Amino acid sequence: MTPEGAPAPSTPAPLLDERRVAAWLEEHAGVAGPLTGERVGGGNSNATFLLRGPDGPLVLRRPPAAAVSGTAHSMAREHRVLQALAGTDVPAPRPVALCDDAGVTGAPFLVMEHVDGVAITDTLPAGYSPGESTLRRLGEEMIDGLAALHRVDWQAVGLGDFGRPEQFLERQVSRWTRQYEGHAVRDLPRFAQLAEWLDAHRPPEWTPGLMHGDFHLDNCLFSPSEPRLLAIIDWELATIGDPLMDVGLALAFWGWRPLDPPAMPQVQAVSRQAGAPGRDELARRYGGRSGRSVHQLPWYMVLAFWKLAAIVEGAYAQYLDGRLTTDYARRLGDDVPRLLEEAAHTAGLVD
Repeated sequence: MTPEGAPAPSTPAPLLDERRVAAWLEEHAGVAGPLTGERVGGGNSNATFLLRGPDGPLVLRRPPAAAVSGTAHSMAREHRVLQALAGTDVPAPRPVALCDDAGVTGAPFLVMEHVDGVAITDTLPAGYSPGESTLRRLGEEMIDGLAALHRVDWQAVGLGDFGRPEQFLERQVSRWTRQYEGHAVRDLPRFAQLAEWLDAHRPPEWTPGLMHGDFHLDNCLFSPSEPRLLAIIDWELATIGDPLMDVGLALAFWGWRPLDPPAMPQVQAVSRQAGAPGRDELARRYGGRSGRSVHQLPWYMVLAFWKLAAIVEGAYAQYLDGRLTTDYARRLGDDVPRLLEEAAHTAGLVD
């Protein structure tokens, strides 16, 4: 998860060689230069830049300087899934060009259309009407976009070899345990306890589908004037797997949380405002629109908290050894144990 995905103030762009990118885009995509780049976003997602030039704004994404996982920052995978979604009803940016030459600006990069929307975290945009109806529509738009994604016939859109769906769900505990153990820097007994619970309670049946891999409100762009979903963004973790994992992550962070303050309190904080639709209500809506059963949603929520803890503990390890110096990485010292504690609450392991 990239919980600090909201646009940030303009900062220097050391990961972007504007002149060389402009020359490459003019030659390979017919995009006129010159271009200027402004860094937006945060967390451990791919680095994102707003490019401005004569042909209008575009968005460039490339791996961050301190990547937690090399496979999680593949520009080719993100480009491929955006191409596949271009002919569907899933709201996603249109890809413009993929550069696999790391010599242009230090790493492969992807350029896509700019969607003039806002990412929402703890407050509603100024252009929204306050109140229950706005909050309700926000949640419905989010969950409807996710259901649209999970209805995609992934084989028909050319993603038949995009992932390894065989035994996908069965691999999750062992995969993320290995990743956690590879960068563990402290003793967190809850992690092993939850791994055992997840293995013991894993759903016996599931249906493969195209999943986003990091779906939450912060990775959606909404209209600045009304709660209308314009685009789902940050597709770097998309794969063919169990789509209920997307639902588990989105709804684990939606609404009431068992800890105060909760883990990563800024993520979907707006959903904890009075009048927002409840988790169960959104789950039912998703089930009706996707055709998928949500009766084992608590298991997927536990997996979401636990898996996220396994991933971002790597960023905390980078903070401890000085490779990451952001406030986000520093806060993981508290957030990771809280993620595991929330998972334990959801699993019924805490009285």
